[in-house]
Amino acid sequence: MPDPRCARKHKHSHVEILLLIVLGFLAGKTSLRRIVKWAKRNQKKLKKYLDLKNGIPSLSTFSRITGVIDEELLSLAFTDWIGNILNTKGIHIVIDGKALRAAAEKIKEKKAPYILNALDATTDLVIAQIPISEKTNEITAIPKLLELLDITGSTITIDAIGATEAILSMIDEKDGYFVQQIKKNCPATYQEIQNVFEELEKEKEADPEKFGKENKGRYSEYSSCEKNRERVEYREMKCYTNDDAIGKIRKELPFICSVASSCQIRIPKEIDADGNDMTPDKETFLKQGSRKCPKPTEGDELTDQIQRVGLVSNHVLTAEEFARYKRDHWRIENCLHYVLDEDFLEDKSTARKSKNVLSVLRKTAYNIIRLMQIDAPKDRKLVIDVIDEITDDFSIVLKWIFDPIPSFY
Repeated sequence: MPDPRCARKHKHSHVEILLLIVLGFLAGKTSLRRIVKWAKRNQKKLKKYLDLKNGIPSLSTFSRITGVIDEELLSLAFTDWIGNILNTKGIHIVIDGKALRAAAEKIKEKKAPYILNALDATTDLVIAQIPISEKTNEITAIPKLLELLDITGSTITIDAIGATEAILSMIDEKDGYFVQQIKKNCPATYQEIQNVFEELEKEKEADPEKFGKENKGRYSEYSSCEKNRERVEYREMKCYTNDDAIGKIRKELPFICSVASSCQIRIPKEIDADGNDMTPDKETFLKQGSRKCPKPTEGDELTDQIQRVGLVSNHVLTAEEFARYKRDHWRIENCLHYVLDEDFLEDKSTARKSKNVLSVLRKTAYNIIRLMQIDAPKDRKLVIDVIDEITDDFSIVLKWIFDPIPSFY
């Protein structure tokens, strides 16, 4: 990274300042103020690896550097760094935006700034990020992010906002695959998919044997049930691959090969005074609800108990494969966005001018933690477990900073 300051001599290296921020995030310090205090307490240890000719810079120096560093160049350097470790070809890439809520300029009534992230669903490594301009949205930012990546043979999943002809065409032209959710924000395509599967259901009920013979290898179903402490989730996926049946969709999106319909039912768990499970089964819940939820609602919001979405892909897939991609898409929420807010307190960071630079540095620390988990997973199940381990013994993270990181290629 070039020094953003003028050419005269400086007391402190801008590279060391950026590195100290990454090290501070790894040690569990979530703000520049805490990082500076931590660095001063550990100055003797840090001098073994860094020059620090004039000691630890002041907080104002940290703030000034992060406010003027070329954030676009830093994002490209980040993408290049992780691209030398992880091959972006042939993987499942999840793309989604995340708000930096505390960084909003509330006095001017501006909206919270957003960062668009790309995550590898297998390793949970962030492979790229770009800020979403205040006057644009994810629809215009997604193509810019895709331009940074070699997605040959990779499958891209994006939330419903990515269901545009331009984005899906771009993925197809770059020799990538997509599994794209279609919600009611695309009413015509959404209804067309629902109509396809309503007709298939009628044919199946009328003559199951004939239906099975005629649609062998073209129609499949998959269902699953997941129980946790809060709720029971039933997921049903139906998939169909037939050019004639999806003709209207193919007129707009000629590269579509498979379509699917997903239904997800979330039933809140109920326990009686004796600790017995009183959660109703799926059929009972759909007919009469439950004590916690007398009237189940159907829609696209996270609070809705019944969610129906369509899916399209330019790849021939089964219902089980569609279900897996849809399920793995949410890893970006659970494994990245939640961790950034819970363990790095990103959503509480009030930094405005340096918000995008700090976001890249946080993800650098995040990726190093994920690499440490992959290297030695024992007792490192959670990100906070690794942060605690680094806090107790700072030396364990140094090889990931100062030595070459083994490639996944």
